[in-house]
Amino acid sequence: MNTLVDWPVQALTDYFPSLPQEKAMDYVIATIIAILFPIVRYILDKTVYHWLACFALRIPSDLKNLSKDTLDRYEKFKESAYKCGVQIAFSVVILYVALPKAWFWNLKLCYSECFDLPCMGQIVSPGERFIYRFELAFYSQAIPMIFLWETKRHDRWQLFAHHVATVILIGYSYYLHLLHIGVLVLACHEMNDIFLEAAKMARYAKAPEWMSVFWFIMFALSWFATRIYAFGFIVIRSTLADTYERAKQVGGVDIEPHVSILNGLLIFLYLLHIYWSYLIMRIIVKSLTPGGKLDDIREEDDEGTKKEE
Repeated sequence: MNTLVDWPVQALTDYFPSLPQEKAMDYVIATIIAILFPIVRYILDKTVYHWLACFALRIPSDLKNLSKDTLDRYEKFKESAYKCGVQIAFSVVILYVALPKAWFWNLKLCYSECFDLPCMGQIVSPGERFIYRFELAFYSQAIPMIFLWETKRHDRWQLFAHHVATVILIGYSYYLHLLHIGVLVLACHEMNDIFLEAAKMARYAKAPEWMSVFWFIMFALSWFATRIYAFGFIVIRSTLADTYERAKQVGGVDIEPHVSILNGLLIFLYLLHIYWSYLIMRIIVKSLTPGGKLDDIREEDDEGTKKEE
């Protein structure tokens, strides 16, 4: 075993005797990836995203003699480009791994190999482990980045709570070896943000209005399709019903408090989605009013004017 992960893996297995060494190694690797994420982002921010922002905003690469508004749009464009790239990568990998699986289409199969908790009988592909490592790493490092790097928005504390709950869900479901349903939860969360960040980039670049409107419509449709309908009425319904049905089929399986904890966190995320759905509807209503624009209301001050950041 690599000495970089040897001692922390040993420490985890010593502290949690029931934790398999393979899982302990994945937690450690996810921690290392989390540390590397901001470093890679910084490099890309100064190279690829800098060049892309300068091209899209039609500004000089030396950034000289630019107004504060232009510099603000430059920084926000790079942030959205980074997030869009990450979400595209995650979405492609998730679809590549999950689409061919039978459990993607029939959620009851997510538990068919479970005879106890942790569900060690569940056969997990290398792709699922890969997804879990990088998703756990991404959301772990994203928590401090909300305050250290990201644009300050009114819902940053809600976003903080969302990321904390997501990290707990990923880590806990991996410990319980419930990766199939975990990948489906992630599938409901990653794809729509691609359209949101594309809409923002179009707005920051002052592209024709139809471009930002098109991408925002795609975002809103995908949001309500995945985070409201699919997540709430398919995935959470499965975790609330199919898990207990499987426990009855097996008999003598104690799934509590594990399933209740997971369901509580999933429902908490869903309530946050409902809150953000309200903000999305406010954006839509505002854009349809005379003289209204398609702006992110989370970047406004308390009086409704655009915040100077």
